[in-house]
Amino acid sequence: MQHLKISFIGIACWWVLLLPFDYSLFDWIFKAVQKPFIGLLMGMDSELIFETDTYGTYVLIALSLLLGVFSSPIVHWICSKWKLHPTELLKTVLAAILFFFLFKYGWDKIIKVQFYMPEPNTLFTPFGKLSKDIAYWSLVGSSYPYTVSLGIIEVITALLLLFKRTQFLASLLAIVIFTQVVLINFSFDISVKLLSGSLLLFSIVYSLCFTQNWSGLFGFGAERIRYNNTLRHRIIRFIFAGLIIAESIFPSLVSGNLNDDKYPRLAHHGAYRVYGNPEVKHLFIHRQHYIILQSKNDVFTDYRIDTHVPHQYTANQRNIICDWRENQVIIGNDTFRIEKIPFNKLPILQESFHTFSDEFH
Repeated sequence: MQHLKISFIGIACWWVLLLPFDYSLFDWIFKAVQKPFIGLLMGMDSELIFETDTYGTYVLIALSLLLGVFSSPIVHWICSKWKLHPTELLKTVLAAILFFFLFKYGWDKIIKVQFYMPEPNTLFTPFGKLSKDIAYWSLVGSSYPYTVSLGIIEVITALLLLFKRTQFLASLLAIVIFTQVVLINFSFDISVKLLSGSLLLFSIVYSLCFTQNWSGLFGFGAERIRYNNTLRHRIIRFIFAGLIIAESIFPSLVSGNLNDDKYPRLAHHGAYRVYGNPEVKHLFIHRQHYIILQSKNDVFTDYRIDTHVPHQYTANQRNIICDWRENQVIIGNDTFRIEKIPFNKLPILQESFHTFSDEFH
């Protein structure tokens, strides 16, 4: 059992080091570790992609399993050198991983970066033509209270991991949270299945490290738990937590984006009705610098745009020019009038609460 714990420590460490993930403050550290391994795999297959749930990512995670097992002697030496019990070291490693992802994704929900307000083109897409992941993402993003509540629960769970007396409770909450995330990702085909599945496994293993708590929970007369919580341990723990919190909130503090729903978009971001064109009925300006055309039969085509001229957006791929002074769009050699649609007035974006169902049925 001890050898299994030591191997799992190595696997968890290599997992977090090799997992393709975009960090902010410490991204250079992880990229430096990943570079030789990615270079090796690219030399074997140049078409590998290292993004969420890609074949390349699965290969990297499989490599972390192998490296974790081979690192067992090093982990064992560390435990002997620093007089650490493998169970306590395993708890520390898993708690650190769970703390980061719970706080990171919780904070992103609180500021609405993860489940953001649906883009105008999504709002005007017929519901039956939306993929399941876009439909779910948009539905959750349309509700500010629900999204923020999810984030607060995850942040609270992360903070409970910092204190010895609440870590077992935090492990149970983490299992509930990641079980829900896994069910959503698999049911709606959202491409973070590997990450969420790994975090659920880590939360279960972390919970199983609290054997005394489980014994007491089921009334088997567990011994009284003594918490070894020296000042040095507390200082190290809170410094580490501070670094993770800084990593999570730094991008939003720098950008000033503390509520993505109200964060400034492009000057002409929104939905527009196109008049006179036999093929195009709507035009959308996407926040990520795209013009999107919606045809009469609801086919969407996007084009990268140049927004350097304030009153004119240009998409050179199809010779599309939006002139906001004249409220018109030039598509090819033809000019059409456009009119802005107040998409923010759509019912899905309105917060409402009805005590009795006969108020809206």
